[in-house]
Amino acid sequence: MDANQAYTCDTALRLAARLEELGVTAFEQPLPANDVAGQRRLRDASPLPVALDESLRHPADLATFVRLGAVDVAIAKVQRSGGLTLSRRLCQLAEDCGVRLMGSGLTDSDVGLAASLHLFSAYGITGPVDLNGRQFITSSYATGTTVKVADGVAHVPTGPGLGVEVDETAVRRLAVDVLRAGV
Repeated sequence: MDANQAYTCDTALRLAARLEELGVTAFEQPLPANDVAGQRRLRDASPLPVALDESLRHPADLATFVRLGAVDVAIAKVQRSGGLTLSRRLCQLAEDCGVRLMGSGLTDSDVGLAASLHLFSAYGITGPVDLNGRQFITSSYATGTTVKVADGVAHVPTGPGLGVEVDETAVRRLAVDVLRAGV
């Protein structure tokens, strides 16, 4: 269950006991991202594994929570972590430290969805996975082969690179020179 930083530690502890009765397998980000002491206290007393998402923007964040004994599950999210390189480091650190991995994403383009699928596949993250792919947005630059979704399952693309065909002419047409545009 993803609480999105909604609770105090005391409230999260009371709720964790009720969630366990319902068969919930992990309590995701129940406390504010920067409440490190609360995360430790919650992990020590919670009957459910504590999963961190918003608290993990960089592998160094995970290292801090691991050192403090304040995490059971790390949420891998390519877009939050700054791309595949840092996401791979976070996943490798989690594996090395015995921290379970779960996957998540944002409302992603086909390219972002493909990147997440490749990462999850490489680290054996099969479920639960929370991805909001392209059902909410269309890509004006991924016009050829892309991620296949069938029966609620997104399949890892097998083509070159991320496996998504990108129309580079469309990318150039959509590009904005931020220095000239004053953005």
